[in-house]
Amino acid sequence: MAAPTRREGEDVTELAKRLDDDLDDYVASLPKKKYEGGFSEENWEEEIEKIPALMTRMPTEEEIATNPALQALQAIKFDESAPPAEKAESHKDEGNYFFKKKEYRKAVIAYTEGIKQKFDDVKLKAILYTNRAAAQFHLGNYRSSLNDVTEAKKAKPDHLKALLRGAECCMKLSLYSEAMTWCDLGLQVSPTEKKLLDIRALADKEKRAADRDKRKRKAKEKKEKSRNEALLAAIKKKNIRLAPVEKTEDNSDDESENKDILSLSALETATAANHKVYLDDNGLLHWPVMFMYPEYGQTDIIADFNEHAQFIDHINVMFGGSEMVSWDEERKYKPNRLEIYYEEMGKMILHRVPLDSTLASILSSPTYMVVAGTPNFIVLVAKSSFRQEYLKKYTLA
Repeated sequence: MAAPTRREGEDVTELAKRLDDDLDDYVASLPKKKYEGGFSEENWEEEIEKIPALMTRMPTEEEIATNPALQALQAIKFDESAPPAEKAESHKDEGNYFFKKKEYRKAVIAYTEGIKQKFDDVKLKAILYTNRAAAQFHLGNYRSSLNDVTEAKKAKPDHLKALLRGAECCMKLSLYSEAMTWCDLGLQVSPTEKKLLDIRALADKEKRAADRDKRKRKAKEKKEKSRNEALLAAIKKKNIRLAPVEKTEDNSDDESENKDILSLSALETATAANHKVYLDDNGLLHWPVMFMYPEYGQTDIIADFNEHAQFIDHINVMFGGSEMVSWDEERKYKPNRLEIYYEEMGKMILHRVPLDSTLASILSSPTYMVVAGTPNFIVLVAKSSFRQEYLKKYTLA
């Protein structure tokens, strides 16, 4: 189109109308084609998200790399030519923005970028570390938060927010003495700070409780150790042998330095109720004892078998009453028909146990060895066909 010129005698209104008519003629003369590249019903939300001013979320690094408008805005926000302190301030502001939105991980990243800048402003450095500590605290990273406020304190020892956060971190970590120290430092800055006074009072209370629990625990451990030593001494004195425990990663330390531990490990039972041998006030051992009935694949656990008790005492209780055990449908298991044996460890040899024997007399036998803290014995019905077949596998001592 040629540049418009005003004709002779033509006023402004006539010129404007003529120009409008010329523009309409020009547009009408352009070739007709479908408009492409605009928004559609399918992609309008996606396209709007590419416009920085209309974005509803933070763009990813990949989106920034492919979007010139975002790159331009980022360059304006973080001017690489700006002084380090100014850049650190910008990162701090960004971190504060994320923190207010409770996007604590992004806040940590922003504060970290600010801390990386090389600047001399100790107040700004303390604020950045304290703010990052706050974000870490809200993420549950109490140790990292404590490390950050420690750095903030180094930069500015009287930074009250850092001292308060340090006390809060120590409380979360159950470091009550350290919490009181942080409170004391804060109270030197602000003697009437209520939060610090409250935390210090609570830390003092918790510390006293923890110290009391520690004393109780040590007393209990000392008593337990004394009891175990007496138990092991009694077992040794009565010539009772314990089967060695297979070494594992948990008990593979030098045996010469851990003899008591290894011996106690040999007393760990494999029973579901975890019954254990104990020494009573009269110096008598009480064992958990297992009776095995191979004919029916059944077992019984006698939780408390006094070493001076006879086997017949327990047999009478178990099989001497009017009620039969559920698996003995033939009622074969009667006290006067039962035989008890034990197997010599590592050998196919069975030893007969007289029913009037005491447990102590059997356990002190040089051929008996207690396995997994539980003496065990085989119970068979005398003269039964199962007994006859079962004994064929062994040599009788």
